[in-house]
Amino acid sequence: MTAACPYPPLALANRVGSLEAAEDPFAYYNDLGMRARTYILGALPADWSFEGKAVLDFGCGAGRTLRQFLAEAETGEFWGCDIDAESVEWLESNLCPPLQVFRNNPDPPLPLADESLDLIWAVSVFTHLVESWSDWLVELQRVLRRGGLLVATFMGEGMSKLITGEEWDEGRIGMNAVKYGQSWDLGGPMVLHSPWWIREHWGRAFDVVDIVPSGFATGSEVGQGIAVLRRDAREVSRHELERIAPGDEREIRALIHNVAQLRTDAADLRRSLDHERAEAAAREARMAALEDATKTVFESRSWRVTGPMRRAAEVFRGLRARRAR
Repeated sequence: MTAACPYPPLALANRVGSLEAAEDPFAYYNDLGMRARTYILGALPADWSFEGKAVLDFGCGAGRTLRQFLAEAETGEFWGCDIDAESVEWLESNLCPPLQVFRNNPDPPLPLADESLDLIWAVSVFTHLVESWSDWLVELQRVLRRGGLLVATFMGEGMSKLITGEEWDEGRIGMNAVKYGQSWDLGGPMVLHSPWWIREHWGRAFDVVDIVPSGFATGSEVGQGIAVLRRDAREVSRHELERIAPGDEREIRALIHNVAQLRTDAADLRRSLDHERAEAAAREARMAALEDATKTVFESRSWRVTGPMRRAAEVFRGLRARRAR
């Protein structure tokens, strides 16, 4: 069924992972979705069944992962949501039913009832949330039933070199945000997480069932990690999730290093801006030189003397064009 369902336009498919280098972009797109499915299923209990379950793909894009669950959506209730209107509209027009989708705002709430879901997965979502991560964890806790599962990917040791150029050092990473303010066309802000930080902070809202530090959808030491969290009876605020335990040296070291990373980002941005300004100044100088040369030609005696000849040539070309009709 998945192979027969339509693919989104390439521009939409490309918003949730670069496809330009792929020989067959849509085959690669489908493969990424299949691998995500495999890892999500591997995170679920051995006796898990989707029949009668309510599921949400939080940050579904145009359905790269959801399209792999169309068969299960015939017996379960499968929702997808995203902030991207075009992706949601495409899903509504092409894969609903059996799916159900809606557009969410950048900040909570979701238009879902309390304790209405059994499973939520969030692929490449908390990897980019700098300010709103705690609000969203509180919201996802709200809509999960007790005992329900949240499966969320994160960027840790398998992404450190790619994102920051640094070798992984868990002693310097808590929740470290880099490339803050970067355009979504370039990937948006990037957030690195250490497993200890996830246990310490996310673990205040959920039971941490498992954390795999890397390999999501790659099966190797690179790529995102995956956290499997279970909803319990606790209710927690964003302030409690964000709270730093007094004297926790891990947090202090991570914050100090994050400041250093942001300084590096600022220096890189400054160099880029200086380069752009130099290029713009050079372009302006070339245009000014061209304008001066053009002005010199137009003001020259030879240009004035040959003016009648140029005008006569224009008249001749016009007459020839009319005769050709």
